Amino acid sequence: MDNKKIILATIMPLLAMPGCKNVNSVEDQVGDTYKERAESLVAKMTAYEQMNMLVGPGYAMQPDRSFGVNYDALTNLSNDVPGTVGYINGVYNEQTGLDVSAIKLADGPVGIRIEPTREGDSNTYYATAFPVSTLLASTWNPELVEEVGQAIAEEAKEYGLDFWLAPGLNIQRNPLNGRNFEYFSEDPLLSGIMASAQVSGAQSVGVGATIKHFVANNAETSRNTVNNIISPRALREIYLRGFQYAVDNANPWAVMTAMNQVNGHYTGQWKELNTTVLRGEWGFEGMVMSDWSAGDGNYSEMIQSGNDLIEPGGVALAYRYNEIGALEQLKNAYESGELSSETIATSAVRVLTQSLKAPSNQGYQFSNSPDLDDHAALSRMAAGEGVVLLKNNGNTLPISQPDTVASFGIAQVNTLKGGYGSGDVHAAYTVNIGDGLADVFNVDADLKAFYDDFFSANKKETDFYGLSTIIECKEPSLSTAAIERYVANNDVAVITIGRYSLQGRDRTHSAGDFLLSEDEESLIHRVATSAHEKNKKVVVVLNVAGIIEMDSWQENVDAIVLAYMPGQEAGKVVADILSGEVNPSGKLAQTIPVKYSDIPSAANFPGTDTDADGIVDTHFYNEGIYVGYRYFTTFDKPVSYPFGYGLSYTDFEYGSPAMISNTLNTKRLSGKVTFSVQVTNSGEIAGKEVVQLYVAAPSGSVEKPIIELKGFAKTASLEPGESQTLSLDVSAKWLSSFDPASNQWVMEPGVYKAYISNSSDIKDIHPVTFAVKDDIVVSQTMPGALALPKGLTPSDFETSTYTR
Repeated sequence: MDNKKIILATIMPLLAMPGCKNVNSVEDQVGDTYKERAESLVAKMTAYEQMNMLVGPGYAMQPDRSFGVNYDALTNLSNDVPGTVGYINGVYNEQTGLDVSAIKLADGPVGIRIEPTREGDSNTYYATAFPVSTLLASTWNPELVEEVGQAIAEEAKEYGLDFWLAPGLNIQRNPLNGRNFEYFSEDPLLSGIMASAQVSGAQSVGVGATIKHFVANNAETSRNTVNNIISPRALREIYLRGFQYAVDNANPWAVMTAMNQVNGHYTGQWKELNTTVLRGEWGFEGMVMSDWSAGDGNYSEMIQSGNDLIEPGGVALAYRYNEIGALEQLKNAYESGELSSETIATSAVRVLTQSLKAPSNQGYQFSNSPDLDDHAALSRMAAGEGVVLLKNNGNTLPISQPDTVASFGIAQVNTLKGGYGSGDVHAAYTVNIGDGLADVFNVDADLKAFYDDFFSANKKETDFYGLSTIIECKEPSLSTAAIERYVANNDVAVITIGRYSLQGRDRTHSAGDFLLSEDEESLIHRVATSAHEKNKKVVVVLNVAGIIEMDSWQENVDAIVLAYMPGQEAGKVVADILSGEVNPSGKLAQTIPVKYSDIPSAANFPGTDTDADGIVDTHFYNEGIYVGYRYFTTFDKPVSYPFGYGLSYTDFEYGSPAMISNTLNTKRLSGKVTFSVQVTNSGEIAGKEVVQLYVAAPSGSVEKPIIELKGFAKTASLEPGESQTLSLDVSAKWLSSFDPASNQWVMEPGVYKAYISNSSDIKDIHPVTFAVKDDIVVSQTMPGALALPKGLTPSDFETSTYTR
């Protein structure tokens, strides 16, 4: 290819961009960037055209009195996609030649959410339901998670969509958060790495990714109004850190602010968050959008804060607040001088820069035919790699193929592919666990038919705001005699326990939710008693949205498989694990406590009603930086299963770890420490291992957790006897702590201990040490940014403090 053809191939997407119709030559466009092009186009727009791009079209009352898209307020849309959750207005002006297509936005975190059928159209438009984010994080395999992000974006692109409103990056601070399934982990580094992988995968095919909910959407109760009180250090080190990692490493096209308040400010209206920190300190160059109908209705303040796009816009917002809509309010603020033309233009450039990249403005001809078969296979593989084997006494698993299986539990039929709400995906099918097991094992047909028939006769379906159909079914009553008969007639018993959760509602510390129900307790007890009397084994499969209490019953069973919500291939995924077709390599992305009250945030989750009006309004983050394993390891609290834990069907041996490089010093802020360790498969079958790096920083002017995760790596599939040497890097940036007194991220002097381990339980691990002689100031922050409400200090509400 000659040089001219290379230039043409490179610049063709720019020539296809709106507003490029009068381009005279290829040379005129060489070096032109999306931002430069956006600036040029915005300069041709009126202030009203610019403001129109900053507000979605909203919804309007339809003839059937339902709310639907307000197409009268939607500018320059082509090829609408039923089920699109929102839009970015385009612009069309014959006189000025402006022609920018509207952009289509799609939920959700485990796949593209669109309507699967269309009136007058015999075709179907299903999307792949991938495993939930928690299960993806449990793979500890960012390369695989990147593939998932790419596949989701390919479906979006082939269905004519432009932006994916995911991934979710909120910290799993408390296991009762009803939306934890949409989030990755209790740890900000693991969360940030997984989110970055998904963002990179999605944007590699030209679809925008949106990291959300910025920041501290850690409970669903009163999430649109609650005021989360968080110390600046905890805010930066725990709740913002994953977002910062994703901005630094994946350059997401968009950030979505949260509905809640933090320290007295709605996040979408907080300039210190959206401009001072996000753009000023981190260098974010994308656009910021609001969550749907977020904030207190002050849309001028939203735009001035650096929240560029108000969604969904239009009548929906006016309906909620009983006031004029967002666009009219912006126009009034502009005409009164409250909102400057410069501020409007700045946000318009940010929005347009991202819009120009999107398929609708690149002339992409979508097919409506993504490769769903290939993506189903990827979903199955990703879920299998994330499943966590918690217990396997006496090599109960894998189950031998000749063995017969008695499969108990209604969740084997009422299998959960994912959570309910805006993150639900219209998949073509879900393979339930009972059917998945029956495809592989000789499953007791009479027992399976009993559960199938009971479910058909007793299931209860409830519509959840048109987003999901919640399917519930009680656990059937089986007589002890029937249980003993089924156990006697088979070689192994499998019990499936299910738990759903959903958007807008938190879970509860009650029977049938975080605790087993009375029926579930009875089922496990009676099956286990009968099986063990007959020298047979019992396996429990957890098909759950989030962790549950396990200490009271886990000793009764021989093996426990934590499958979370594995996507549409759920039954096949569980069968793969139980049969040994897949050797489990998942590791916990959160801590499983002995009891709920052991969690420091349990005392006041999901917040308090300070004004006695019956509504939670304030939530004090009392544990400070001691979230998850940071708390349990620092305060030496026993747990059922530690963060990072997971078993395999094989064994691994670690060689002696070594520090192979150290470029840390006070003058080179990009310095890092590199460690290496050899991992050998010392067992009898092939498998993968996750090596985790935890660092204990020296005590100094700021208190620190005993250990923090600072890196990890996953081996390839190692054959028996095969070894692999892994290297793990940790930068000064991620070794530093935030010192609120000096407004600095700093590595303090002293001896640092690095533990290379297979979980956060490092008590038997000998550390590798390295020393820092002087303070290494990694970065400065804006003094006083993200401060607590006036008159409040961390000591007023933080109850978890530690001094070595």
